[in-house]
Amino acid sequence: MAKIPVVDDLIKKNLHGLSVHYGRLVMKVYLRITLLVFGKASPYLIRGLYRSLTGNKEARINEFLEGTKIWAEDVLKITKTKLIVFNEINVPEKGHMVFLNHVNEMDFPYDCYVIRKPFLANQVIKKALFAYWWMVAMGSQVFDNSKAMSVAISVKNLIEGLKTTSYIVYPEGKNTYSEEILPLKKGMVKIAFDQKIPVFVVLKSGVTTYQNYQKGNVVGYMSLGVHDPTDFSSWEEFQTYLTNLMQTKKQELDVITETERIKLSKV
Repeated sequence: MAKIPVVDDLIKKNLHGLSVHYGRLVMKVYLRITLLVFGKASPYLIRGLYRSLTGNKEARINEFLEGTKIWAEDVLKITKTKLIVFNEINVPEKGHMVFLNHVNEMDFPYDCYVIRKPFLANQVIKKALFAYWWMVAMGSQVFDNSKAMSVAISVKNLIEGLKTTSYIVYPEGKNTYSEEILPLKKGMVKIAFDQKIPVFVVLKSGVTTYQNYQKGNVVGYMSLGVHDPTDFSSWEEFQTYLTNLMQTKKQELDVITETERIKLSKV
C-alpha cells in the first residue's frame, strides 16, 4: 500500500528531486482542496456531516465520495487534461480489493473520480489531520502493519468493511514516478489469497507526463476485470500472475494513451 499524498510530507522530501514545475503543480493542486471544500464541494460536506449526525453511514460515505469528484474536475480544468476511460469500469459494489498502479501525487484525485471507492491507506495519512478526516468520512480504512497484533486487527476490520464496500489498494507499495509496473508487494496479495478476496484490477497511464508538462496531458484508465485467488495454488502464484498481467496490459495502455496525447498536442 502506498501512502496517500500529504502536502507537508511532499515539501519535506522535496518531491523526491523531481522538477520544480512539477512540485509547484502538485502544491497548486493540493492547496486548492481547502478552497474547494468550503466552495464548490461545500454542499457535499454539509450533507455528509448531516448524514453522519443522523447515523446514515452509507449516505455519508456517498456524499464524501461525490465530493472528491469536485476536486478531480478542478484538477482536470486547471491542467487542461483529457481523461479517457478506454473500457467500462464496473467496480464491484462490495467484497473486492481494487488493485491499481500508483504513479505520483497527481493520480489520487483521478482515482477518486474514476473508481469512486474508499481506500485501504497507509497509516502515514494520519499525519494530515484534515485529509485523514475526509478519507475516513468517505469510508476508507487505515491498515496498520506496524506489528503482528495491529495487522490482525486491520485484517479483521478489512473483512468487516468488505461486507458493504470494495477498497482501492496500491499493491506496488509506493509512488513509482514511472509508467512501469513494479513487482507487487507480498502484503495485500497474500491477504487477498488467504482471505479468498477477489481482486478487481484497474490500470492507469499518462500520469508521469505531469512530471514534464503542466498542461495538455492525457490520462487513460483501463479495467482488467475480476481475478479470483481461489484459482491459484499459492499466494506466490497469484502474485506472479497479477504482476505479469498488469505489466503486459500496462504496455498496451501506454501506447494508446500516448497516441491520444500526441493527437491532442497537434490540435
